[in-house]
Amino acid sequence: MVAMAERRIKNGMRDGWGLRVTSVAMLVGAGLAAWWQGPIDAPEPEPTEQTRETKVKDVDAAAFTTAQIGDCLTWDIADDGAVSNFTVVGCDEEHRYEVADRVDLRNVEEWVGQFDEDAPEPDQDTLLQLRNWVCQDPVLEYMDGKLDPMGRFVPAPILPPSKSWADGDRTMLCGLQPTAPDGTPAQATGRAAEQDQANVVQVGECVALDDSGGLQPIDCAEPHLLEAVGLVDLRATFPDRTPTIEEQNEHLNQACVVAAEEYLGGNEALYQSTLLPFWMTISPESYDAGTHSVNCWLMKDNGYGGFSALAGSAKGPFTINGEPKVDPPPRNPLREDGAPQPQQTAPGAGAPTGSVDGQNATGY
Repeated sequence: MVAMAERRIKNGMRDGWGLRVTSVAMLVGAGLAAWWQGPIDAPEPEPTEQTRETKVKDVDAAAFTTAQIGDCLTWDIADDGAVSNFTVVGCDEEHRYEVADRVDLRNVEEWVGQFDEDAPEPDQDTLLQLRNWVCQDPVLEYMDGKLDPMGRFVPAPILPPSKSWADGDRTMLCGLQPTAPDGTPAQATGRAAEQDQANVVQVGECVALDDSGGLQPIDCAEPHLLEAVGLVDLRATFPDRTPTIEEQNEHLNQACVVAAEEYLGGNEALYQSTLLPFWMTISPESYDAGTHSVNCWLMKDNGYGGFSALAGSAKGPFTINGEPKVDPPPRNPLREDGAPQPQQTAPGAGAPTGSVDGQNATGY
């Protein structure tokens, strides 16, 4: 099961934009009550005096109308999913969207006649088509062709407010939506073209698999596969060229061991944990498109080319597949240079240097 889960990690991370959310498209249209959950026709709650009072602010038509190419947009999301304060902000501020183009849907050749005055607002399937067929090219052009489909920014459309649509406005914004590692909408600071597009997590976060096989941050107390112990920007080592996979592995083999030792408190703490430093490399295509950083992780192999399920942070008590950690065998004292003497490995204890189902892990 764990080996299968590991294969799903690799497959899920290579799905690109195919499974990413496009719910931002319905942000200022219908379905405000649950915009990130998918259905564009999600029913809105019965209007009350309070909702009538805030409805105008929830859908700020003026901000949509005035948003131009290069502008950044943000909005607030209440606990119930209600959207408010849709506004243009400076791109150096936290934002949820960067405008790459303004498209009049009536002038899109492939869609002539489909968005006339009486046309209903696009449904979810139509939004996906608009994103892929109408928005992708202008977004790529806006980014000078450098947009990693595995990265944290994804093309996304935004439709006009429902009332504006009903009044005949067929303007659609095409732009860049920052996402979290699990594909859900996130926030960014700074222009997308000037940022590392790597979709990474913060040190100390743990990740499990979601239903699509992508990595999803989760409380470390819950069963998980990986715990982030470091973040490595490969541009610091390879500032002027794209490193090969072999060069990345050689560098990360050292950098991730150092990160794991610093995270746990030293080489002996890492050894006693029985966990392995682990990382994933960046394809040359993704590197050239703008992804330059990788997480260093801690994991536990299951002995069959896959991952064990961990529960609890590596910094404290944790279990492996529901069982307490088994202490590793004693080893010789460290040499003066800080490296361990050659160790004797008991059957089933520790793990050798090698790979986990095609990914990278190292012994220590």
